[in-house]
Amino acid sequence: MPIVDSGSVPALTAAEKATIRTAWAPVYAKYQSTGVDILIKFFTSNPAAQAFFPKFQGLTSADQLKKSMDVRWHAERIINAVNDAVVAMDDTEKMSLKLRELSGKHAKSFQVDPQYFKVLAAVIVDTVLPGDAGLEKLMSMICILLRSSY
Repeated sequence: MPIVDSGSVPALTAAEKATIRTAWAPVYAKYQSTGVDILIKFFTSNPAAQAFFPKFQGLTSADQLKKSMDVRWHAERIINAVNDAVVAMDDTEKMSLKLRELSGKHAKSFQVDPQYFKVLAAVIVDTVLPGDAGLEKLMSMICILLRSSY
């Protein structure tokens, strides 16, 4: 299933949740390096997105991004937000509350173009479990909730 950022998606099955948890565990175990790698892939393929991060201005190479404390800090925030969603797969209300709050910050305070949520989600899927329909479904849930304040 392609990642969507509007409408609704079917609930995750028990098997999909188990697959996601199994695939996510080693990713989260190395959350710092994995998060930075994901952000570098995202910015490399979407250089215009970097404009939404004033602290990342002037970081033009993957090496500069990798060494930046600001990039590392934000990468950790992203990975932790996804981890919160993975942990809350059985409690969609809890997932919804956290992600709606995050949506408000991104819409009002940071004025991030919401199209990039879906793009970043695709990078995460490609990094964690390429082509997995269950993870794409979870990322769709995340994207839909992140767009809720727009």
